[in-house]
Amino acid sequence: MLLQAEGLFKAFNDTIVLNDISINVECGEVVSLVGQSGAGKTTVLRCITGLEKCDRGSIAINNKYICKTENGITTYATKNELAIIRHELGMVFQSYHLFPHMTVLENVTLALTDVYKVMPTEANEEAVKMLESLGLGEKIDSKPSQLSGGQKQRVAIARSCVTKPKLLCFDEPTAALDSALVVEMVKIIRSLAREKGIGILIISHDEKFVRDVSDRVLFIEHGKITREMTSEEYKSVIRD
Repeated sequence: MLLQAEGLFKAFNDTIVLNDISINVECGEVVSLVGQSGAGKTTVLRCITGLEKCDRGSIAINNKYICKTENGITTYATKNELAIIRHELGMVFQSYHLFPHMTVLENVTLALTDVYKVMPTEANEEAVKMLESLGLGEKIDSKPSQLSGGQKQRVAIARSCVTKPKLLCFDEPTAALDSALVVEMVKIIRSLAREKGIGILIISHDEKFVRDVSDRVLFIEHGKITREMTSEEYKSVIRD
């Protein structure tokens, strides 16, 4: 199993946000987490990506533990261990988080050169291949301000994928896209899963997008997973 998150609890002050959450994702599988605002979706994602510490529970990515609870004691990955885990983990944020003063190419190569110490020539080659595969070959010298919302989204995907993650997480990937671009996003995500074998975890409010992109759909309410559906079951509920 690529992602194993089991028994996650998280509280902010006296408010319980996650209450015994468990989520698994396999290589090449697309899993969507859906629920109302405030249900706990974003907190789940932040815990899985190491941006937030859960109070207890276990999270393993490719058998490497971000946190683990045994005998009532929760231990967390060290800074060095977390850096290794993050090499297998990608995150595409809702707001893209592109650097406005950098070109598209510079945004995509930054992690390769600065974090993973890849030589600039090799990093540029990898980035250009990734950008071309996402239809952005002509935009490598553009700044983010010169791009559409859909193009910014694809740059953010390229930046995450160029490091070859095993697990890729998306936070509301269609929030700023029109219907035509949503269809394109479905194709891109399905391709990443099927052709590259990347496990994908999505949080989204977009029911039709979730219907078309997912292998499994998990429903979260008040910090608990309340239901799970296969793609076929979900398609029978959500129709055009």
